[in-house]
Amino acid sequence: MKNILARGGIEFLAVLLGISASLWIDNNNKKEDLVLQREETYQLLENQTDSLLSYTNNMLDYYEMQGKRFGIIIDQWESIQFDTIKNQSAYVRDIWAAFSNAFYPDFSTYETLVNSGQINFVNFETINSFGRLFKSMDIINSAQNKESEWRDFLDKYFNNEYAKYAVKYNPSSDLFTFLKLTKTDPIVFSHLKSIAGFQAFRKNRVQNFKDKLVNIQNHLAKIN
Repeated sequence: MKNILARGGIEFLAVLLGISASLWIDNNNKKEDLVLQREETYQLLENQTDSLLSYTNNMLDYYEMQGKRFGIIIDQWESIQFDTIKNQSAYVRDIWAAFSNAFYPDFSTYETLVNSGQINFVNFETINSFGRLFKSMDIINSAQNKESEWRDFLDKYFNNEYAKYAVKYNPSSDLFTFLKLTKTDPIVFSHLKSIAGFQAFRKNRVQNFKDKLVNIQNHLAKIN
């Protein structure tokens, strides 16, 4: 009887030790999984930051040139000779192509991490920094929407108030012709100035966006 009890106790102890070992291994595996998921999340955010920074730098370079070209037209409005301007298509794009000139950074990686909950594997400062960066797009989009509204107004204005020209010319492809024909119209000039103003405001906000990105990049570099 004693041998049976002893053997039963040993078997029970073996089972208990087996369960404990299994739980310990499982716990360690979970910890390792958490570490791997955390590292993966940080790496994804690093890649997102690098991609956003590259795109932002390219757009800032374009906005710098856009501002210079548009500035020539606004500053020299009284004396400018539109026929003498070289590379007119670039100027037309700067003024008229509001959608293709817009700042639309790709946040898809960040949004996927947020929607899946994986963003919670990183620290609060990182989450907060990306949240502020994402939120900063609101004011940029607002400026871009206003730019589009002013551009659309001019397009309708040209077609309605200068219908005799609109029969032969198209504001999108013949913008300089319209500007030359409507040069004495203060409404045209005031709306062009407004468009230029919204573009300048956007450029400043995109620069601020870049500054936030650089701070995030430096923060992530310290963690890794």
